[in-house]
Amino acid sequence: MFLEPAPSPEKCLDLKDTFAFSCRKELACFNTCCRNKHLPLTPYDIVNLKNALNLHSDEFLSRYTVYTLDQDSGFPVISLEMGEAPQKACPFVTPEGCSVYNDRPTACRLFPLGRSSGISRAGMTREEFYYLLDTPGCLGFDERQSWSVKAWRDNQGLLPYTKINDRMLELVFHDKRDRTRPLDGHQLQKVMVACYNLDVFREFVFKTGFLELYEIDEKTLSRIKEDDIALLNLGFAYLGRALFP
Repeated sequence: MFLEPAPSPEKCLDLKDTFAFSCRKELACFNTCCRNKHLPLTPYDIVNLKNALNLHSDEFLSRYTVYTLDQDSGFPVISLEMGEAPQKACPFVTPEGCSVYNDRPTACRLFPLGRSSGISRAGMTREEFYYLLDTPGCLGFDERQSWSVKAWRDNQGLLPYTKINDRMLELVFHDKRDRTRPLDGHQLQKVMVACYNLDVFREFVFKTGFLELYEIDEKTLSRIKEDDIALLNLGFAYLGRALFP
């Protein structure tokens, strides 16, 4: 889901640690990593993809995603729906590569790295870990180009993604959340709309009594009419109050 399990200590990579990797069309394994995957999409992934495809968020969700529940947190998981068997290819992969490359999801930007993010055991600080994924058959590791974890993170444009994705941690690890109870139906609906179905959330903000219940300054109000990222940040703030009053 939002949080990957922490790798064993010996597999954790520091930002200065290096690895060799390069992906190019000439490799025999090109595009094979885009098949038969469980690829969760974060709220920020969906914003970028639905805007790149010029789709209403409701249409994007119905056309390209599947819905499940994360057993550990009780939060909804939205994943990219792969194509039909046997290849089960990503709907955006072509013989030339990714057709939405500039707006590819977080997991694709990370590859061949994984990232685990969470709250420290003391509950005071946020921790993140990077590690190399186990990818049998990937010839990219035989390439000579060397990267530090930080250089790869910066080259792939990950910082805006991880920064906004980690806002979910404020909800998953909210100090008022009862971790022994899953979210109920009304709570799940609020998370789905405020995090993943932003075009519907915008209608909810402006066409219901939302603005009578929640005080929003004029600057923010002006931004959220057009800016999906500002609206997503409002959604996170709203859920913090609506789920854990």
